[in-house]
Amino acid sequence: MEQNSPEQTPQTQSVKPKPEVAVEFSFPLLTLRTKRFGFIFDKLGATRGAKYLGWFFLALVPLVAGLALYLITMSLVGLINNPAVGHTVRELGVGSVLLLPGINPMLPIIYGWVAIVLAIIIHEGAHGIIARSNGFRVKSSGLLFFLIIPIGAFVDVDEEQLKTAKAKPSLKVMAAGVGGNMIVGAVCLICLILLVGGLTSNVNGIYVSSVTGDMPADTAGLLPNDVIVSIDNVSIGTSAELRSFLDNKTAGDLVAVTVWRGDSWQHQYTYTVNLTAFENRTAMGITVYNLQTQEILTNYNNFSIERLPIYIVPPTLASGYIPFSDTLSQFYNSPIGSSWSIIANFLFWVWFVNFNLAIFNALPIYPLDGGRIFNITLKRLVGKRMTATNIYRVTVAVTFACLALVLSGIILPFLL
Repeated sequence: MEQNSPEQTPQTQSVKPKPEVAVEFSFPLLTLRTKRFGFIFDKLGATRGAKYLGWFFLALVPLVAGLALYLITMSLVGLINNPAVGHTVRELGVGSVLLLPGINPMLPIIYGWVAIVLAIIIHEGAHGIIARSNGFRVKSSGLLFFLIIPIGAFVDVDEEQLKTAKAKPSLKVMAAGVGGNMIVGAVCLICLILLVGGLTSNVNGIYVSSVTGDMPADTAGLLPNDVIVSIDNVSIGTSAELRSFLDNKTAGDLVAVTVWRGDSWQHQYTYTVNLTAFENRTAMGITVYNLQTQEILTNYNNFSIERLPIYIVPPTLASGYIPFSDTLSQFYNSPIGSSWSIIANFLFWVWFVNFNLAIFNALPIYPLDGGRIFNITLKRLVGKRMTATNIYRVTVAVTFACLALVLSGIILPFLL
């Protein structure tokens, strides 16, 4: 048999394989898209837990939406009744309403970005898992970058399948992102409360934030960051107690002021201060604020829905009331060691960002998850009695009403 030479052998047409990771760049956004993570959604979506979670998420979203509307309404009432709230917002600037580190002065860069990326990955990942659990195709997933800075993630669920599917499976997929964020946020909050509950104060008294030059305290040797614990062997726990003590003294009196000082407040010093008169009152020449470390711990650990605002106030905004803030963390010890404040801040910001992302997405604002859930539910409930056009109009009307409520909270502080 005559054999073909290599040159005569018919060549099979080669098919160039598609890259496993597709890179898309549209300045300034960079998108990495892949199908590699499909097996994760398949595996987790096939579990029995995913089926139960789908129902749980669906029941949770209306509650989260109601909580969101309640918090927004209460914030508006607070703005109207308490001018100081609006003043604080104006001082922080317009950026304070955006959940963007570097623009929002309350959000630390590192904690903020890490928490945001994690929250979006959780949100989108939950969509993918519940989608596969209900038989929907996940076409791809990936990461989003602002230039080279990671800003989020996405899971591309087949929209055509969602549009033509029955209401309940589609609703479960829509609810998954909000539910995933709330679960992760709640776990982080519980861990944070447990961590704070294990703290012990290493010093109590009144914190000296500044010392006026050439005044008695400065002359005697007191320093900023000292903690006054007693005067003339009388314990001083609040600024009111200090003021009451000084009001019973006159200029020229000598008092023995005992302070704690040092990295772990391990050194105690006593100084003799010759009091003076200032603005018709007896004074030392210091600026102080209350520590009340044990009271702060008790206040933080008494959880209730009414006290929820305590847990969504950033430590960068209310540093004098948050145990793990940069201002107060130095006054506490933890069984887990000196890194406790880093862990606490990480837990707080993951909770804070997940919670805010969840309540915003739960609002019936189309095309957010809550808006799509509202639209699908409306079609299911009144689809036979209302035309598609009227359903669309109701969805738009509810969207604008919710947007007006949200925007009122953003704009109102700058108008009052």
